[in-house]
Amino acid sequence: MSTTQSPLDTARVEELAELFGDKETLLELFDEFLQECPARLQTMRQGLATHKPDLIDSGAHAMKDSSANLGAVGIQETATLIEDLARTNHLEDVGGFLDQLEVEIQRLNEHLQLYGLD
Repeated sequence: MSTTQSPLDTARVEELAELFGDKETLLELFDEFLQECPARLQTMRQGLATHKPDLIDSGAHAMKDSSANLGAVGIQETATLIEDLARTNHLEDVGGFLDQLEVEIQRLNEHLQLYGLD
């Protein structure tokens, strides 16, 4: 997973912009997604601390789906890895990927701000 590539699939973002017809609606979707991220991360970290893979799986699955809909590829890829680890009960690497997920969320936020999509 490369942090040098854009955190967004620009083709998907363009599709969404066409679909909604205005930048403001698209920005609201990204804002809503970013506001949900801390609670989902907290749930996954709680699942890791209490050895409850179902909590990790549900949080990762929700983030994976939401980020895929928005074209947030960095988050989607990382959430998919976390979901797979939780579903196979391989929790030893989840902490590192949760840290990476936080990095990807921050990258998305910075990218949106940089390009006037904040």
